[in-house]
Amino acid sequence: MRVEKLTKQAGAETLEACLASSITQAREGTLYLMCGGKESTFRKVEPVLMGLSQSLRHIGSTGQAAPVKAIVNMVMNINTAGLAEGLALGDALGLDLTLLREVFSQTGANSRVLQTDGEDMQNREHSCFFSAAHAAKDGAIALALSKKAKLNLPLAAAHKQFRRMLQAGLGELDKSGIAELTFKGRAPRRKK
Repeated sequence: MRVEKLTKQAGAETLEACLASSITQAREGTLYLMCGGKESTFRKVEPVLMGLSQSLRHIGSTGQAAPVKAIVNMVMNINTAGLAEGLALGDALGLDLTLLREVFSQTGANSRVLQTDGEDMQNREHSCFFSAAHAAKDGAIALALSKKAKLNLPLAAAHKQFRRMLQAGLGELDKSGIAELTFKGRAPRRKK
């Protein structure tokens, strides 16, 4: 808000822009872009922003886009941790993980994270698209927002698993690397 005030004093306008999605979407120009600021400013620059993103959303006033991004990433972190635990339990029970992922995809266990990370968790392929370090940081931001709102969100603490990855030297692995902490008999693999 301070930047917006200073910019206005200089006779200019500002727009807060937070990106969602990952490296693949950035390369394809299909990022999800969430913007905060005056809607009139958003509409002025919308054609330029369309070059970065096919999905644009005006969230509201300045300062509102960043919390939305933090909440999106909090839910993604929770889904990622839950998927890793579900696959780890299936593995420990001797289930066919490919079959289990297929069942997940056809039931209430389906999620975007299943599509992006399920096979990687199974195959221990953790090339980085969204690092564990970013997941830990964004999870901590969301948890701080929940405390400020005086909400008890125990699942938001999933970011602590990503912190464990950092402590194990695995912060530059993709968030799917959380599976290395949950699967029985796996020792965390560092990035090559």
